Amino acid sequence: MNFLESLAAEWYAIQGYFVRTNIKANRRHNGGYNNEIDVLAFLPATGKLVHLETSWDALTWEKREERYISKKFVFSPEQYTEIVGATPASIQKRAIIGTSKSQPKEIWGADIEVTTVPNFIAEIAAEMKQRHPMRDVIPETYPCLRSFQFALAYGS
Repeated sequence: MNFLESLAAEWYAIQGYFVRTNIKANRRHNGGYNNEIDVLAFLPATGKLVHLETSWDALTWEKREERYISKKFVFSPEQYTEIVGATPASIQKRAIIGTSKSQPKEIWGADIEVTTVPNFIAEIAAEMKQRHPMRDVIPETYPCLRSFQFALAYGS
């Protein structure tokens, strides 16, 4: 699991989601799998399921959109139910990609939310700035978020 997947998994876990990472899916008849889900986060209290795909790739936005629609976010509600073991009340699909602060679209297809890595980092940083490490420390089980917290509190 790479840093961005770890960060996304921790970010959702600290918010109360049950998180699984690197889930192999759609087994091939001759072995292996057609797909892998980077992060799947489920919030039982609301039934919300979040499917996250992350990447630092250098593809064009058009190629990214094509790839994510045709290869990454290809799961039916029934497949998500099978993976999670419960029927989600809602499913959010979120692509966290690219190093630009700007992006050409907010949504791909009908339902894939696009967030760039810098914007995702800003989202986390906004919350971490509110949590001082001496009064509201991030648990050590979230090393990426804890590092963020300390860097924001003590970095210059």
